[in-house]
Amino acid sequence: MATDQIKTEVTGAIGWLTFNNPGRHNAISMAMAEHLPAAIAEFEADERVRAVILTGAGEKAFAAGSDISGFGESRANPEANRRYNAIHERAYDAVYHCRKPTIAMIRGYCIGGGLDFAASCDVRIAAADASFSAPAGKLGLGYGYESVVRLKRVLGGPAARELLVSARRMNAGEAFRVGLVHRVVPVANVYEETLAYAETLAANAPLTLAAIKRALVELERDVDVRDQAAAQKLIDACFASEDYDEGRKAFSEKRKPQFKGK
Repeated sequence: MATDQIKTEVTGAIGWLTFNNPGRHNAISMAMAEHLPAAIAEFEADERVRAVILTGAGEKAFAAGSDISGFGESRANPEANRRYNAIHERAYDAVYHCRKPTIAMIRGYCIGGGLDFAASCDVRIAAADASFSAPAGKLGLGYGYESVVRLKRVLGGPAARELLVSARRMNAGEAFRVGLVHRVVPVANVYEETLAYAETLAANAPLTLAAIKRALVELERDVDVRDQAAAQKLIDACFASEDYDEGRKAFSEKRKPQFKGK
């Protein structure tokens, strides 16, 4: 389902995905969640794109949760809620499984479903005005099992547990101290610093990054369902690549490598 509330753009080697619902602080609608996996797939298929930045339109929010205005229909009962969760899980998983590095550039509110998207990214860079919350306890809804897993993966058990049961708001400084975000920067600098960081990632060998990401995904699965062979296949591909030759030549010649992803 196409929607103008998910905006995509490519600048240089960076793909930008913007939650574009500023009138509702970029709250995630069903249409947005349905459209997002296709947007990520386009970035994966685009050889120009080496890293992807997720952000929110305007200055007030990354994404202030799911769009509650539609809950009366989309989450009216357990069956409807399971369908709702399945659609949103596909969107979160599209970000989490993206073969290219993903970065959340966070200004303002990062709440509920917005926090799920941020936690699905590899790296989170927050402006000093960012705030974070998992407010299910204040809404009476059942917080998804997969959402609990995501927060535990990022924060560890004790910090995730406290954030979930308190349903409180966490500011950017505390989010950095507990490991929810990797960096906090002044509001005026968040765009430039996030872009510079993304360009640093984009200069790395794409096949190597894809292999690292797959290894991390497998490591975070339950032991009995890990596919180590799939991760090893990507690792082997690195050693058979032109980029491996280029990396060694660049190192010996004391220059920056020019990787092609081949």
